[in-house]
Amino acid sequence: MAQGNNRLASIASFTLFSAWLIAFPYEGQVLYSLFALRAISPSVWIIAAIVAHLCGLVCCALFVKSLEKAKKAMLLSGAVCFLGTALFFIPVSALWMASLLCVSLFAGFFISAWGYFYREYTPAGKRMGTVALTLALSAALMIFVNLCAVYVSAYLALGLCLVLLAGALYFALRLPVPAVLRETPAERVSYIQPFATLCAFVLIITINSGLMFQVILPAFSDVGLVADIYWAVPYIAAIFLVSRLPARIDKGYILYAAIAMLGFAFIAFVALDRSAWSYIAINTLLLGACGVNDLFWWSILGELLDFDKNPAKTLGIGLGANVAGVLLGKLIGSASIFSASSGACALIGMAVVLVAVVLLPPLHGQLLLVLKGNSFLAAFSEL
Repeated sequence: MAQGNNRLASIASFTLFSAWLIAFPYEGQVLYSLFALRAISPSVWIIAAIVAHLCGLVCCALFVKSLEKAKKAMLLSGAVCFLGTALFFIPVSALWMASLLCVSLFAGFFISAWGYFYREYTPAGKRMGTVALTLALSAALMIFVNLCAVYVSAYLALGLCLVLLAGALYFALRLPVPAVLRETPAERVSYIQPFATLCAFVLIITINSGLMFQVILPAFSDVGLVADIYWAVPYIAAIFLVSRLPARIDKGYILYAAIAMLGFAFIAFVALDRSAWSYIAINTLLLGACGVNDLFWWSILGELLDFDKNPAKTLGIGLGANVAGVLLGKLIGSASIFSASSGACALIGMAVVLVAVVLLPPLHGQLLLVLKGNSFLAAFSEL
């Protein structure tokens, strides 16, 4: 395949796999719908799945140390996830638990191993485009699968999840392993401190995502179809709009605006009622901010892949910080004081925003030492 086709194949494989991940094992509506059919309480299962996924993301680099092994890991992980998902057609709760943990673990392997193809087939400077496309398309596919799970059939949606995995495996199989890899910078710059600061920022800011899953979304459970359709729309729109902005527009300031939007979302959660219009207002602020934040740190992670011989390690640890933040937010939100009081939840959310704002200037300073071309950093290179 030509280089451009290789990039498209890597994007397609990752997009389809990510859509399956967020529709099914990672807080997916398909999983919740299946639990509802069996009258199973999902709380412990969901936490266990997140922990397993975190382990897979972080541990992948221990086994995957070349592009060839990365492809094998993606194919093996995709096959395990396909089989594990198919087992949910068998209504045995113990089998479901074992399968959920297994597919969550191997999903982490697939995601981290894809870092090799992300670096190889998307040139530096164009990785924001790849990220924007994968995040937006996977969220759009998730909306469709979720609607099928809620309003048609959970088992039909489970079948669609298998279709997504089959597509991901097909495109992963088509990814070639070139004899000569893309050249990386001859002089490797130490990126450990900027990378550690980025991980700290991601960990902190995604606590609010965990609070969203645990506290805010359940508070609007009565909204119904509006919530099911509209939930990820601001996320997709924010990613699309920001990624399409002209280069002359400084995206760094948009990042600060997005963090402010998180604060306003938690204030609105306290001030407004639980009507559909309130949901639209809060969700627009919250998911729009999440879209900008995800685009920022995903694109930065992509650029940092060139500074590590093992991109699976960089991508796995970076995304592991995201998953750990969501997990921490869910654990905080599950405490009775926060789940029962919107005010207490908002205080935590505002504290997260404050710490994130404090972290941003040193983060930009650290990243500018190793990266110059990322559009989120351009606004701060003159300061």
